[in-house]
Amino acid sequence: MSDTQRLWNDYAACWSADPADRLAALGAVAVDEVTYRDPGTEVASLTELAAYMAGFAEAFPGHRFRIDEVLEHHDRSLARWTQLGGQGETASTGISTARHHEDGSLADITGFFLPA
Repeated sequence: MSDTQRLWNDYAACWSADPADRLAALGAVAVDEVTYRDPGTEVASLTELAAYMAGFAEAFPGHRFRIDEVLEHHDRSLARWTQLGGQGETASTGISTARHHEDGSLADITGFFLPA
């Protein structure tokens, strides 16, 4: 498994992390001034992204993300993911892209939801 695959796996785990651990877990994979956007939001810090993740966890209890594939080059990567429901069923699929900071951590993330 590549370092970038591991990074995306750790990032995906943040979405369903224990609320007390989420901000620290997110800080281990992203820069403080991380930007994140998807069709429903745009945020510009670890704290804002952790709060958005908390809202997701409340709206989708028991759900988690699985990283299915990672492609990378230069300071960019793309992750294909599946949102899994509480019983392991597919709830949605999507693709996220990221620009990485010079230290390898996530700096700018954009998520796309694929049609069902």
